[in-house]
Amino acid sequence: MSLKDCHGLAGRLHIELRDPRGTLVERRTVNNLITTSGRRLLASLFAGAAQGPGLQIAVGGSGGEVLPGDTQLGSQVDVAAATIPAIGEDTVDGAPRVVLRVVATLPPTGKPDAQALQEAGILVTVSGAEPVLYNRVTFPLINRAGNLEMTLTWEVIF
Repeated sequence: MSLKDCHGLAGRLHIELRDPRGTLVERRTVNNLITTSGRRLLASLFAGAAQGPGLQIAVGGSGGEVLPGDTQLGSQVDVAAATIPAIGEDTVDGAPRVVLRVVATLPPTGKPDAQALQEAGILVTVSGAEPVLYNRVTFPLINRAGNLEMTLTWEVIF
């Protein structure tokens, strides 16, 4: 019998904005693109050619087209350290998949002007090298007021 597995990498970003009392103000979910450099990074990690990784989630203000060759956000505005609270299994589009959750929280900026956000990505640092943009997503404009905390939860689907 011949075995064949055609599942590709995928990702979904969940964005939550909360006011100072912790009340949910806005929630969005968007799918992303895994960059070519992100795929190459995974291959290097699998092969043992890279050590690490350190994770961050960055947000930016550019809503431009997302391309596989992207190596950075169009206009990075903020970044936060990320953690991996869970690796589990789930059914995605009718197929069993492994889902890794990557979470970062951006605290309120305290600034009077809102941040105009339209993009996000996971930055991975390995072996002391410059961060690699693993994935990138753009979304309709979010005007993040200075008193709002933003939590980004990325489901990386294998």
